[in-house]
Amino acid sequence: MDEREAVLRLLRTSGLGHARVRALRQEFGSASAALCASVEDFAAAIAVARTEAARMTAEARAGPPVHELARLEEMGARTILEGDEDYPALLAVMPDPPPALFVRGEVGGDPEVAVAVVGSRRATAYGRLQSGRIAGDLAARGVTVVSGGARGIDAEAHRAALRAGGRTIAVVATGLDQPYPAEHAPLYESIVNAGGALVSEQPLGVSARPDLFPRRNRMIAGISLVTVVVEAASRSGALLTARLSVDDLSRSAGCVPGPIDSPTSEGCHRAIREGWAQLVTSADDVCVLVEEMRMAALGARHRAPARPCRARIAGEDPGTPCEPRRIGVDAAEVLRTVTGAGRAGLDEIERALAWTVPRIALATLELEREGLVARDAEGAFRPISGAACRQEVP
Repeated sequence: MDEREAVLRLLRTSGLGHARVRALRQEFGSASAALCASVEDFAAAIAVARTEAARMTAEARAGPPVHELARLEEMGARTILEGDEDYPALLAVMPDPPPALFVRGEVGGDPEVAVAVVGSRRATAYGRLQSGRIAGDLAARGVTVVSGGARGIDAEAHRAALRAGGRTIAVVATGLDQPYPAEHAPLYESIVNAGGALVSEQPLGVSARPDLFPRRNRMIAGISLVTVVVEAASRSGALLTARLSVDDLSRSAGCVPGPIDSPTSEGCHRAIREGWAQLVTSADDVCVLVEEMRMAALGARHRAPARPCRARIAGEDPGTPCEPRRIGVDAAEVLRTVTGAGRAGLDEIERALAWTVPRIALATLELEREGLVARDAEGAFRPISGAACRQEVP
């Protein structure tokens, strides 16, 4: 049986859920093998009674979801399983990652320089302004802006990234055929058409339920190096996303301060006061946090499948064109500077480009992640041989 079909069968089985499906794949080596296991072994793998395991296996084996796979294909969507080459590396290194992702648009296995921008659904004009300003500036620098597609701050972050000509990912809590909120269906289409992605861990047909949004928030944090909150009340899902980033994933979070008497900023002010989130007022502030997460990005890259330049594959003519990998405008400019100088530290790049250090640090992180530059023993950057072959300048 096709592994994607087997995973869908298990996900559709009542009482299993994502954690148990993942446990079954780990125990038996694949979902297909789990479906072929004895009832006793199935029960032991997920610690349920034999009668419950018998019901689950019978339900999973009945009615192949071939129609669902066909519907995904008709929608221009695909299923990415944990362990696949294009499963996002930053998501793969989090505890208990989703066993399957349903994706429209472009995601890749290599870790992206991605920042989540999230906040209140009941955003004020001030909140929308700050969300759009920060998300737009980040997208213009080549950062992937991640958010949850919700009304308010999330939607403004996505739209600002699109206006800046950048890349954005919407992580949704429902099936891809159940856009929520419904009025954001055109926004989701724009995200996909602009080279971004719509991502869910829920199969088709799953509509909005309150219990799905905390799982969605966990995925937002998992895909992102840094989570930025713009407007959040004392108890909010956006704050939960940032807290997950810090506590569960050992990543960074920032909060944008608001008017001191605004209830929609109470949560942000408390997070800054408690010290688990940094005060953020600009894209430069966010770049500092991203730079601090350099090792998380590079560490995830080591776990991502290697994608060598085609010209280096044995048997090919060295003159064969590579499959280019697109980098951001800032990263391309820094690469040109480093390549022209042969070797350049942050100070030399700062003098050459007259940029802020956080902006340069973000660009060099992207170049390191893509394997286009490396630091020498003195901390200066050198272009890696063949780098020009593997990059596509915007």
